[in-house]
Order: sequence, then C-alpha cells, then structure tokens
Amino acid sequence: MDHAHKPERPPREEAPEKSLSPSFSFPGINDIEIDLRQVLLTIWRRKAVILVCVFLITTLAALVVFQLTPRYTASAKVMLDTRRNQVVDIGAVLSGLSANDATVMSEVEILKSRSLMERLVKQLGLIDDPEFNDKLRPEGFIAGILNPMNWIPESWYNTIVGASPDQGLTEDEKAVRIKSEVVNAVTKRFSIQPIRRSYVINLSFTSEDPRMAALVTNTLADLYIVDQLEAKFDATRRATSWLNDRLTDLRKKVNDTEKAVENFRARSGLVQDKGISINAQQISEINTQLILARSKKADAEARLRQVKNLLKSDGGAASAVEVLSSRLITKLREQEAEVMRKASEMANRYGNRHPKMIAIRAEIGNLKKKIKLEVSRIAKGLANEVAIAKARSQSLSGSLRKLERKAAGQGRSRIRLRALEREAAANRLLYESFLSRFKETRQQDNIQQADARVISKAETPAESSFPKKGLIMILAFVGSIFVGIAIIFLLERLDNGFRTGEQIEALTGIPTLGMVPTVSGVKAKKQLDRYVLFKPTSSVSESIRGIRTSLMLSHPRPKVISVTSAVPSEGKTMLVLNLARITANSGQKVALVDCDFRRPRIHSSLGISNEHTLIDVIVNKKKFDEVARVDKKTGMMVIPAKAISGNPLDLLDSDSMREFIEAMRDRFDVIFLDCPPVLAVSDIKVIGQYTDKLIYNVKWDATPREVVLSGLKQITEADIPLAGVVLTCVDVKKHARYGYGDSGYYYGHYKEYYAD
Repeated sequence: MDHAHKPERPPREEAPEKSLSPSFSFPGINDIEIDLRQVLLTIWRRKAVILVCVFLITTLAALVVFQLTPRYTASAKVMLDTRRNQVVDIGAVLSGLSANDATVMSEVEILKSRSLMERLVKQLGLIDDPEFNDKLRPEGFIAGILNPMNWIPESWYNTIVGASPDQGLTEDEKAVRIKSEVVNAVTKRFSIQPIRRSYVINLSFTSEDPRMAALVTNTLADLYIVDQLEAKFDATRRATSWLNDRLTDLRKKVNDTEKAVENFRARSGLVQDKGISINAQQISEINTQLILARSKKADAEARLRQVKNLLKSDGGAASAVEVLSSRLITKLREQEAEVMRKASEMANRYGNRHPKMIAIRAEIGNLKKKIKLEVSRIAKGLANEVAIAKARSQSLSGSLRKLERKAAGQGRSRIRLRALEREAAANRLLYESFLSRFKETRQQDNIQQADARVISKAETPAESSFPKKGLIMILAFVGSIFVGIAIIFLLERLDNGFRTGEQIEALTGIPTLGMVPTVSGVKAKKQLDRYVLFKPTSSVSESIRGIRTSLMLSHPRPKVISVTSAVPSEGKTMLVLNLARITANSGQKVALVDCDFRRPRIHSSLGISNEHTLIDVIVNKKKFDEVARVDKKTGMMVIPAKAISGNPLDLLDSDSMREFIEAMRDRFDVIFLDCPPVLAVSDIKVIGQYTDKLIYNVKWDATPREVVLSGLKQITEADIPLAGVVLTCVDVKKHARYGYGDSGYYYGHYKEYYAD
C-alpha cells in the first residue's frame, strides 16, 4: 500500500437532515387519535393484571365487609311550625320562629348543640353503654396485638409517646373527660340536615343496635321540643320576675310622687275638689254670689224707686207690686171694701149723720191708715233691702279681690304643682302598663306552645345501613377492574422501550429496516451468532434477509456498512455476524471487521484466534492476508480485534485505517464493521467517516427511549449516513398480542412459514 498520501473517500449520498428531539414524548398529542383497537389489545394482552386485581381486591373487600359490625340508621323528621295559635290576645314574651332559611339553619345548630347532646346522653345513660364509651368496650384480638401498651413496659411507652392524658386527673375530672368523649361519639353518629325548600329537618342516628338507633333519634326530637318549651317558660319566668321587681319600684315611686303632689298642694293652698282648686272654686262661687247680689241690689233699688215714685202720687202706691203682694194689705183692702159696701148700704138707709154711718166712716178711715202704714212699712223694708244688697255686694267684691290677689300669688306654685302632677301621672301610667303586662305574662305559663313538632317518628330499622355488602362487593369488583386497567396503562406508560418501527419513525423520522425475533431454548441462544446457517428458513434468518435486501436496494448501494447500538448487549454482534454470513452465502465477497477495541467479540463468536488483529494492520503495517481469517462455512473474510490499553480513537482516525478501508473497498463487494456502542464511547464518530451506511441497533422493548434518541442525536450530529434502525430480540408472541401490523406480527402469527 502507498502511504504517501491519503486516499480520497468516494463521494456518498448525503443523509437528509433530520430533526431529533432529545425527549421521547410523542409529538402532537392533540393530533393523535385514540385507537380503540390498540386500547383493547393492550387490555387483553395484560388481562392477567386485571384478573389478579379483581381477585385480590374483591377477596379483600369480602373479608373486610363480612368482618365489619353492621350499623343501623333510624330517621325522624321535625317540622318548624311558623303558624301562630293565638288563644288570647296577649303578646308572647318569646316570639315564634320567622319563616326564612337562616331560622332553619339556626334550629339545626340547636339540634347539634352540645347542651342538647349532654341531656340526651344523661337521659339515656349512654355513658354506661360500651358502644359509645370506649373505656367499657373489650379490646379485640387484633387491637390487642396492635396496642403497644400490651407488649412494651408502660414506662417505655410514656417515654416514647408521652404520658397518658388521664394521668394525674381526679376521679371527677376523669368522669368529665369520659362524658365529653361519649358526647362527642354520640354527636358524630348524628346526621342533622334540613330538607331543601321546606321547614322540615331530618334527624338520623346510626347505631349497632337498631332499637337504640330509633330510641336515640326519637329522644333527641322530644328533647328538642321540650327545650323549646323550656326556653319559653324560662323567658316568661324571667320576664315575670323582672316585671314584679319593676312593679315594686314603680309602686313606691307612684306613692312618693303622689304624696309630693298632695303635700305641695297643701303647703301652697292649692287644694282641689273634683279636680278644681279650692281657691278657684271660691273665686267662682264668690263671683257668682257677687253677680246675684248685684242683681238683687239692682232689683231692690228699682223696686224702691218705683215705690217712692208711687208714694208721691195719690193712690199710686196701691198699684205697687210689693203692695199688691202683701197679704196684710190685701186683707185690709178686703175689709175696707166690705166696710165700704156696708157704708153704701147704710148711706141709703140712715144718712150721713147717722151714728152708724159715722162709725163706719171712722172704721174706713182707720183701715186706710192701716193700709198706708203698711205701705210705709213696705217702702222702708225695700230701703233696708237695698242697703243690705249694697252691703253684700260690697262685701263680695272685697272677698273676690282678695281671692284674686291670692290666686295671682299662687301662679308659681301652680306651675310647680302641675309639674309634680305630670310626673305623678306618668309614673301612674307606667305602673298601670307594667301591671297589665305582668298579669298577661303570668297567664302565659299555661298557654305556651312549641315552635316545632315531630311529623315522623323514627322506627326501628329492619336492615343495616352499613355495610351495604352487595353494593360494596359490586363496587369492589368494578373498581378492581378499573384499578387493573389503570395499572395496565401505568405499566404501558412506564414501559419506556420501543416495540415498533412506527414508534421510532414517529419520534425521529428515521425508517426501520426490520425486526429480528428472539429465539427460545438454551441451545438455540448459544448458536444465535450462526443461526442463519443451521436454520436458514427460520424467522430470524428471514428477518435478516429482509434487512440485507433493504440495504442492497438503497441507492447508491453501500459497500461499507457499520453496525452499532446505543448501549451494550443490544444484539449488534449477532446482527452483524448473521447479516455478513447471509450476504456471503449470496455469492458476494464479504469482509467482516471488528472495530471494537474495548470489548471485541467477533473472534469468540466465530471461534477463531485474535493473535493477529486489525491493530497489526494499522500499527505494524501487516498485510491483510496476514491477519485475515476465513469463515469456513461462508467463505467470508474476518479481521478480528483485541482490547488495547491505549486510545483507540487515535488508531481509528489514523491514515493507516483510512488506507485499509479504501483497500478493502477495492477488494470486497461488502464490508461490515462491528462498532462499539455510541453512548459508551465516541469511536463511532471516527468510524462513521469510512461508512456508507450505518445500521442503528435497538433492543426491542428494553432500551429506554431517551437512550435511543440520545444515541441517534450523536450520530446525526456527526453527519454519519444512517440506513435505518433495526429492532432486535423481538418477542414475537408478545409482539403479536400488541396487534401491530408489521413483520413482527407475522412472525408471531404465521409460524407455518418458518422452520423455527
């Protein structure tokens, strides 16, 4: 070989530029339609997972359900009665309930209140019931095992966990604590909920004893009704007591203010009679008397003037009213008239000088004197009457002036008196109002009504509310199926390897050359490197022939073909050996070169010596024929390798290596290079300079996707022409269950075509 110059590498077809993502997530999630068939196949393939989940979960559910203590729930309904039964027209001290949601929720909280629950516990003696008092419940077998107090000393337990809360408490304090725990336990068993769009509250209680469930529920409902009545009774009693105390104060205050009024009136002389003060009464009476006196005086003066005027005229006095009304004068006149009648009769009989006539005339004169004297006396009486009337009028006028002066002096006292009277009247009105309300309130004790009533009593339940064995078993069965399906898809998601070429192409755009099935049996696995020789019609042989055909049909046809993988143990040596042997059996001149200077395996697989290797050609300038070995079964030439301690990159990137590859191109039809893994070392970046096509080997459903993608990324960045990807060690039975429509599917389903 001429080493004076570097031989030119023949032009090769540039590989198209590919965009590789370092992530193995499928792109375009929204563009991928859910393949129902693939989903069903995935479930069917891993149906054992579902069967195991169904068996385990259903069995566990059955064991748990039939070990649970059944519980019974009893329900009662209480309705808030917003109507008013007004027996008498008396306002209630504690008004009824208003019709709104807030009222209903308030009553629900009252039903849940601790005070009501404590009364319930006390009335039914639930503290002595082991169902609610854990202190009285015997410890079960499993609980006894799990209780650390039963198998470690108490001092150790107190040191680790801390002292028991009951330590250091008195008996009374322990009793209070136990009561509180029982009340909490009873409260948790209750479900108190309002029924929507109504004034009905549903009370439900759960117990291990159906009779106890009904008893507790009905007792709480009754206690709630009684609590409402007691609340009203207490409010009424408090109001009555307060009103009574207030009435005592008001009564004393009324007495004090009324006494103050009377005392002030007495001191001020403002004594009243029938609501009118004495002074005012006196003024009124004197004023009336004065008017009458003045009227009498005027009347007497008028009559006196009349009598005096009549006396001045002859015979005029006889017509005076007082004269006419005098009985004496009337009698005297009657006598005078009688005597004058006799005188008239005697005058005709006796004459004027007759003694009888003289006597009669003397009698008439005497009667006239008497009449005149009586008239004079009447006139004098009228004068006396006028004087008396005048004196009385003057006296009354004086008294009236004195009373008026006194009334004027009592103005300020009267103002003060009116203020005292108003205060006394107000106190009296307030006292009467409180007294009336006090009497009404006392009457309410006998007519109190609750604002709620029980419309549905709790009955003893016939069936347990927990556990619902049938429902739980159905749910456990259905749930176990879904759990199994979830585990299946979780396993699928965690299954990070590639199973089909479509998956690789979807992520990278790089085609898949084929799939090489795995073989079963220890003997077959030992002969895997020469499997195509003793089983030429097997599925493995057919798959490798398909890979070779894909390579040979590519344009331009590659001469130097490298085989590598991302990591070791992916079957690349098996692939390159079988691929080289099939190509050699086709009549082509084939050379197989082991380029792995770290873990060479070609010589051990072929059972040849690696005393003389590729290193001798590169370093010691030995001839090809001096180091090459012939595969007796196929006639291909093999250049083995061996591990070295130096830097293999320097040897692979040397001029001798380039000249060796160029010489091989002229001598052989196809040269196969067995290369080290991409991610283990960087040798492939150098070997790729001599390669026409690179086969990237991926172990089926084993190599993580991110590892595969990382190796492909390094290859494309090094501008190495990539022929495609080969999936090796394919489990055709499992692959067939996946339902993929590729060669692996047919390897699994159409075994009659292959002699495996």
